[in-house]
Amino acid sequence: MLEVLIVGGGISGLAVAHASGLQQRAGSGELWESTGRLGGTIGTDRIDGYSVDWGPNGFLDREPLTLQLADELGLRASLEPASPKSSKRFIAKHGKLHPVPLSPAMMLTTGLLSPLEKARVFCEPFIPGRRGECDESVFDFAARRIGRGAAETFVDPMVSGVFGGLARELSLPSCFPIMREMETRYGGLVRAMIARQLEKRRARKRGEEAKKSGGPAGPAGHLTSFKDGLDLLIQRLEHELGPIIQMNRSVAWIRRNEETWEIADSTGATVRSRKLVLACPTYAAASLLKDFDPELSQAFAAIPYAPIIVVATGHRREAVTHPLDGFGFLIPRTQGIRTLGSIWTSSIFEARAPEGFVQFRSMLGGAGDPSVLELSDELLWITLRSELDPLIGIHQDPAFFRIYRWERGIPQFTMGHRERRARIEQGVARHPGLYIAGNAYYGVSLNECVKMAYRVALQLKNPQQSVE
Repeated sequence: MLEVLIVGGGISGLAVAHASGLQQRAGSGELWESTGRLGGTIGTDRIDGYSVDWGPNGFLDREPLTLQLADELGLRASLEPASPKSSKRFIAKHGKLHPVPLSPAMMLTTGLLSPLEKARVFCEPFIPGRRGECDESVFDFAARRIGRGAAETFVDPMVSGVFGGLARELSLPSCFPIMREMETRYGGLVRAMIARQLEKRRARKRGEEAKKSGGPAGPAGHLTSFKDGLDLLIQRLEHELGPIIQMNRSVAWIRRNEETWEIADSTGATVRSRKLVLACPTYAAASLLKDFDPELSQAFAAIPYAPIIVVATGHRREAVTHPLDGFGFLIPRTQGIRTLGSIWTSSIFEARAPEGFVQFRSMLGGAGDPSVLELSDELLWITLRSELDPLIGIHQDPAFFRIYRWERGIPQFTMGHRERRARIEQGVARHPGLYIAGNAYYGVSLNECVKMAYRVALQLKNPQQSVE
């Protein structure tokens, strides 16, 4: 008899196990991972002097629980903030890279918008705020507040970069709840920024630390990773939790017997557990529950995922014309280019490429281009080079080349996501001792996974604790 069984060895399942202290109570719990490795989309290859992240490459340091996790694992000294030199970001438009305008003066002079589109942006403070709790797409919100041209140029590529999704399909309150709050509370984005600056000044006068809450320019905080790669976090969790982890153990079926769960693995072996945590992707949860609770299974299956391909390339520094003086660039879909964007990894973090070389990580695919998965490795590089060369000048084939294909890479918070999530939570509540964790509910970032994991850990200790 187990106290807790966790299904899924990504960051969510590992963080639940850590935060609930299962490793400290012998025989109280297990974590099953269906594959031969932990971490989900988090992974790092270290080859020929390159350190290459498979999926996410860091987290924003605004979330106390993620920093707490690093502290508890003894990783504080290994944290690596992004280089200040990478603060500049670019958007590719009309075959050229343009700095993202982060001030009114830059907005006036940017070549990314026409004069009329710039004028429309400056009208934002005079646009009435929308009231009510009804859903709205990210694109419709942005077009309503700053105009269609600015929405296509700035918001569409940002959404592609974060979610691999389509701004016209994703839900604003689900993807960027802070934006909806800013409009509801202050009446508009500019008004909200002014009000928050005043609040920060008052907080400083009172000797208080202002909360990092973000705004229209993006989430607050500084991008942070670990020296030599993000998977250091997974390695440390695996080391700590080793005795309770069972690799290559997948769930065949689930039953509920009076006050316990009965779970069978693919070999037919069964275990009983008082509490069961599904920390796997929702499509996997749907498969596990299809016989036990078809309605809940359908609710899990209703959350879509977008395919993403990450292409990591290493180049001799002299073979790239651009100074690479920034974070990288995103590309609006209006430009008709398959590449979603490219980040200059070796400009962001140290020791990610050998001396005299640079590393890029470029993203293709997303919800708008699922057929990219059909391209061979050779065609991917041909496509990527033809699209990057005019922007940054690549004069040679890469010295290093790796491709990471994620057929179901990022959950999509499309319109109606809150209702889908509510159906899942209501279905889970019907079964005492069942819990969920992961990136498909409240946020796709590592921070959101850790936050939800710690909330679930509290629930495991106190079932009356809400995860809301």
